[in-house]
Amino acid sequence: MIRLFRFTVLFLVFSLALQARPDLVKVHLRVILVDRDLNQKPVPFLLVSLKSGAKSIEVKTGLDGTVEAQLPPGKYTITTPKPAELGGRSFTWSVSVNITGAQENIDLTNENAKAEDISAPPSARSSEGSGTGDLTEHFKRLKNTVVTVISESGHGTGFFVDSKGLLLTNQHVVGNSEYLAVQFDREHKIQARLIAADAQKDVALLAVNLAALPNASPAPIFRVTSGKPPVQEGERVFTIGSPLTLDKIITTGIVSKVEPHTIISDININPGNSGGPLFNGAGQVIGLTTFGTRGGSGPGVSGIVRIEEALALLEQNRAKATLPPASLLPVEPLTPYPVEGLKDALRGEKFDPRPYYLAAGDFNIALSTPPFDYREEEERRLAAERTHKKRNKKTDQAPENSDDSDAPKQWEEDAGAHPAVFGIYVMPQAKEGFGSALGRSFSVNPTAKLKFKTDFQRLKLFCGGKEVEPILPGRVPVTVSVRNPGVKMDDSTYKGAYLFPPDAVNPDCGVVKLAIYSSKNEEPVVKTLDEKSIQHIWADFDAFRRAQRESKIAGTN
Repeated sequence: MIRLFRFTVLFLVFSLALQARPDLVKVHLRVILVDRDLNQKPVPFLLVSLKSGAKSIEVKTGLDGTVEAQLPPGKYTITTPKPAELGGRSFTWSVSVNITGAQENIDLTNENAKAEDISAPPSARSSEGSGTGDLTEHFKRLKNTVVTVISESGHGTGFFVDSKGLLLTNQHVVGNSEYLAVQFDREHKIQARLIAADAQKDVALLAVNLAALPNASPAPIFRVTSGKPPVQEGERVFTIGSPLTLDKIITTGIVSKVEPHTIISDININPGNSGGPLFNGAGQVIGLTTFGTRGGSGPGVSGIVRIEEALALLEQNRAKATLPPASLLPVEPLTPYPVEGLKDALRGEKFDPRPYYLAAGDFNIALSTPPFDYREEEERRLAAERTHKKRNKKTDQAPENSDDSDAPKQWEEDAGAHPAVFGIYVMPQAKEGFGSALGRSFSVNPTAKLKFKTDFQRLKLFCGGKEVEPILPGRVPVTVSVRNPGVKMDDSTYKGAYLFPPDAVNPDCGVVKLAIYSSKNEEPVVKTLDEKSIQHIWADFDAFRRAQRESKIAGTN
């Protein structure tokens, strides 16, 4: 026993001495491939063998495709016992290197790899759930399985799972929203109904009436058999979703790790992608794209809920599904707001924002049009520029952006950055509590403590006696946290963010009214827009109406 103890101590001392040897080289090994779209793809969990003479060591790459090792200097042969796969090709390495100095960086890439086309045909590999195929053909075939899911607080992505109108998405996309809709394309948006949800697994089952969407089709679902995982580390995957202000965008990546309930990938998940399908190389759904994390110096990783987690919810509630109406809901106009119209807004008369800002009861109201928003942003930019010049005493210096670089860009219009919509934003007002005001009056506490007066519930817009149906009835949570010697406020509420068609407010309405409902009262606060506000809103869409007329004329020629 004593001898064993002494041997263990000597072994540990010897190991520590080896680690501290100054002649060892710190080797940083990176395995990274470039796909057909020139995107760099780290290869995770790849076994790499480094052999020098009769001695060899095996290491495995991490999530970022890198690994470090301490090796004696010398000539090494670096090989990979198993290939890495990407884009229908397999890559193996057998590279000779001379490791010297204090540190050595080694990259295994497309250039020093032996690449071969994967011989198995896509049909054969599809049965295994790991096939590869042409992304263009996949996108054409699968884009009609995907929709944008719209709720009061934002939007995400969903996909059809049968021909009866059932679709899956993330639970956090729908939340507790009273308004749910799905948009199939720029012209077709219909009501959706929540059938079931599981907040812990972050999956939700919705139903829509496919009578209004004749081109919609269900996505092919990967069915797990014999406990085999739906995908393996290193395989290529892709998703189709609605990131940011875009819709039906394809994004690719590779699988980094497969967990019992989730899949980790380097695929880029942006706000709006949540709830979309993650497809394997054969075009089968293997999960729901759920979240993305960003590192300080890299793209981060994305988490995907495995499809098995959602299929249980589907099968348990399939018979309970009742379909909502098939009638189409209002959508944004197909014609975007013209860029020239935004430029013209800067050349007009003196900027007067007062007709766009109102108050009613316990709420502040802001009216929004594309020209007003752009002009107000430009005024803020110019004010900041004047302040900067004044501070630096450079009043004679020409503006830095004299090349008109702040003018609207055509690509922004193409990407939907300037939709032709009329917006109404409603924010509850803040007030000081009685105790806070009393304390300040007696100089007990100079800090004013504020709270929101109420919560926003919903809004109705009336053109004459007719209610205007919104394109989006948004109800967004807001948290304000302010702490300074003068004001202290830590409170949360909901604000309204409603979007309407460009002709929602027009001179033919006669009377335009807003009915704002709060959490305090059943009766709404009613605000009548004055003539000046109506005229400004109508005039702001002149350029859009001209663009519409020109588009119709061009279409008839």
